[in-house]
Amino acid sequence: MKKKFILCLGLIFSISTHALSSYEASYDLYANLALGSLKIGKADFKLETDNDSYVYTSKASVSPLWQTLYNYSRSETSSGLVVNKQLITNYYRLLEHKGDSIHKDVEINIFVDQNFSMVGDAKHWKNGPGKIADELSIYLALSRDINLQPAKEIFTYQVADSKGIKPQNFQIIGKEIIEINGKKLQTIKISCPELRLTLHFSEKIDYLPALISKTNGDNRFYLTLTEYNKLD
Repeated sequence: MKKKFILCLGLIFSISTHALSSYEASYDLYANLALGSLKIGKADFKLETDNDSYVYTSKASVSPLWQTLYNYSRSETSSGLVVNKQLITNYYRLLEHKGDSIHKDVEINIFVDQNFSMVGDAKHWKNGPGKIADELSIYLALSRDINLQPAKEIFTYQVADSKGIKPQNFQIIGKEIIEINGKKLQTIKISCPELRLTLHFSEKIDYLPALISKTNGDNRFYLTLTEYNKLD
């Protein structure tokens, strides 16, 4: 059975998430441009679980109407395990297109037991202490951890990207009511200034990020949750 959440209709399900559960989620992609804040595309996320293993994917793209102005697409895959309630990432792949060319093509293998990581066949990084996540699985890791540790104020992860693995602090700012498609939603606001990333997680929607805000250079982009399907 599927449990569906459609934000534009205001249907909110209260679901407990102590276990890692499969789901699909869709987001609208907005950009702050000279003309104002405009919806320019969409993104789809999917979490597939099998016992204690997971595969997490995302695909974002600009709609055909806006491609002449800003042609962009991004696909990510993250996989790993859940051991003693801890999310352990062991693989990450990013493919990003700008215009007609590949902007980023990154593949990272993380060997937690051997304490090192590798980009493609070339770069080797020594893993630091603490939990390891990547640019995609960080959303999943935070969703689980703020559920399991609601009193904690700072979450620290070793975040892997194309430049290496670096510890990043994610600060709980507090609770905040946001509005998406005319509907108000209570959220937990989390900020990582170094990554220029702000997240709003909703307890009523399985601790999913209802709003993801990211600044790249002079441009600010954000994703707003529109649909959520919990897969049993």
